[in-house]
Amino acid sequence: MWIALLAGVYYFTQWRGSSAALTVPRQLPPISVRSLSGQVLALPRSPQQMMLINFWSPDCPPCLAETPALVQLQSWLGGKKFSIVGIAVDGSSASAVRARVREFGINYPVYLASGQGASEAVGGVLLTPTSLLVNAKGQIIGRYVGAMAVPVILWHLLWAWI
Repeated sequence: MWIALLAGVYYFTQWRGSSAALTVPRQLPPISVRSLSGQVLALPRSPQQMMLINFWSPDCPPCLAETPALVQLQSWLGGKKFSIVGIAVDGSSASAVRARVREFGINYPVYLASGQGASEAVGGVLLTPTSLLVNAKGQIIGRYVGAMAVPVILWHLLWAWI
């Protein structure tokens, strides 16, 4: 009974999305981002560790609600086997992102999307936050639309590591 209940909660809370979710590539495509100082960088296509890529906006209430959970998760699990990367969507200013990094004590790398390419490369980001779970081989194994709580994130990581 508990397993069915957990499966139902998981299904109805995390498999939301749009038709764009159907076009998500299996392999992480090249993603160009800008550092907060303006330097253009490319995310690794094969990160050698599990990675949660979080597309967010500094003025998005669900994104801000989710941020403490991501900071905590990075504190607990961040290292050689797991990391979080934040990408502020187009329209986000570096100063607004810096302010949120300071306000929340964000302890994972945060970048700015470099034009429409970052979100379009992963099948489109229609709503924020949108997160992609990428395995160590660079394969996208999960796409999550909406704010996630720590237990939900841990649930997905557990299934990915099994």
